[in-house]
Order: sequence, then C-alpha cells, then structure tokens
Amino acid sequence: MTDRLTTASGSFPGMDPFLEAPDIWPDFHDRLAATISSMLNAQLPARYYARLEKRAELGIVMGGGRERRVIPDVSVVQRRIGEAAVAYTAAPTAALELPRQQPSPIIDFRVPSDPILHRFVEIRDSQRNHALVTLIEIISPSNKQPGPDRRAYQSKQWDILNSDANLIEIDLLRDGQRLLPYPELEAAIYELAPDYLVLLNRSALRDGYWIDFSIYPISLREPLPCILVPLAGEDPDVLLDLQLAFQQTYAGGPYARMVDYAADPEPPLDSEDDAWADHLLRAAGLR
Repeated sequence: MTDRLTTASGSFPGMDPFLEAPDIWPDFHDRLAATISSMLNAQLPARYYARLEKRAELGIVMGGGRERRVIPDVSVVQRRIGEAAVAYTAAPTAALELPRQQPSPIIDFRVPSDPILHRFVEIRDSQRNHALVTLIEIISPSNKQPGPDRRAYQSKQWDILNSDANLIEIDLLRDGQRLLPYPELEAAIYELAPDYLVLLNRSALRDGYWIDFSIYPISLREPLPCILVPLAGEDPDVLLDLQLAFQQTYAGGPYARMVDYAADPEPPLDSEDDAWADHLLRAAGLR
C-alpha cells in the first residue's frame, strides 16, 4: 500500500482524469477550494484575505427531457424486489370474498433532499468594507449540463461580469458544455480544443463595448498552469500554482485509496489518451 500511495499522485503530469467521476468529484472539489484559499492567504497582501464560501446546488441536470441527479447516491432507491415480484406473478384470479388481512407489497423510494454545497473562493478587501475583489469559481458537473444549476451559475456569472470584481473560472471537467458567456469566446475555445480550461476576466478590462479574457487552455498531458490572480486598483497580481494546489489536495485526500486505477476513468478517454494513461499507470505499478 505504501508504494501505491507514493506513486498514485505522480501518475499524471497534471489533472488526474479519474477524479472527474461523479462519486469522487464533490470531495475533490471541496478540498481543492480549501487548498486554493489557504495558498492565497499565505501570500496575499495584509489588506486582502481569501475565504471559502458556499451556495446550494440541486445537482439535477436535464437529459432527454427528463431530470436526473448528476451525482449518484447508492442509497437513493431501496426496493423489496422479491415481494413485489410475487405480487405481480401470483395475483388472484377469483373475486375476493373477504377483506385481506395482509398489506400488499410496496416499493420504497428514497429521494435525497439535501442540496449539494458548491464551494468557491472569494478574495475580499478589509480596507474597503470587505468588498469582493476576485471570485474564484471551480466549475461543477451540474454547471456544465442543462438544468437549474447551470442557469443559476450563468446568472451569477453575468452579475460578476457587470460588477467591479474580477472573475476566475477553473474548469477541470472534460464532460459537458463549457460556461462561455460570449459566442466569440466560445469559438476561440472551440478552436483550441483544450481538455481543461481556466478563464480570467479582469474588471479593469471591461470597457464599453469590449471585454477581455485571459485564456489558460490545458491539455490532459501537461501540468496545470500557474495563473495570475488580480487584486484591486494598482496592487500587483499574485500567483496561484494550480499544479501545486492539485498535488497538495491529492496528497491530503483519500484518492490513492479510493480510486480504482485498474478500471477506466469516467468520463472515458479517447483511444490515444487512454493508451497514454494506461502506459503511465502501468509504469506507476497501478495496473
């Protein structure tokens, strides 16, 4: 086990695609947000601070005209299958003469009622009445699929783009539709075809009819970038090393123990990346 724990976090040069699985991502998302907040607080000027915030998400997406939860729950459905089958196959053919003394079999269905807590990072300015300076969002699976969480995120995205706060969006999910507010930006990202993406929008560069974005396109086969984090006014940017944040998050989490690297990642990789990942995992002794 020691060898496995030592090599797992170094199997991939950047993002680990196995962490995108619906049952693993929420834990990784939360831990990564906490790591980013801690790293920023270690280097921000004294007037600024980074704090973790959260908002509720339903985790519900639309597909084929039907709603489903994007994060599976093994306890969602509990059925008494055997009894139900008897009820359907052994139905009486004669009319009943007396009231029955036993209840009919039922199917129990449990629906998770607690919303998912989506965590993000805010940088605030203690000298300006704790004003929001920069919002750092980590995109969740339901943000990238049709449904109420995507609509809610897009609404907040526009609120920030119309404010005086900077916006950083970190998308470490290959599946789903990216959250790109302008068709020109969408066309540019389409041409780049990255596996992952970080977008930076500075409030100072929203001027009249123009709005500027800084794009960090990321390949599965390369380290996560070291990005600029803008502050207020003329204060210089600080650096956030996302690869270091990933490594610290992985090392402090349960992933080396819980991920089955002998299986295929979810969502799956294309054939070339799958062969590349298989080679890395075999070299690390995980297959």
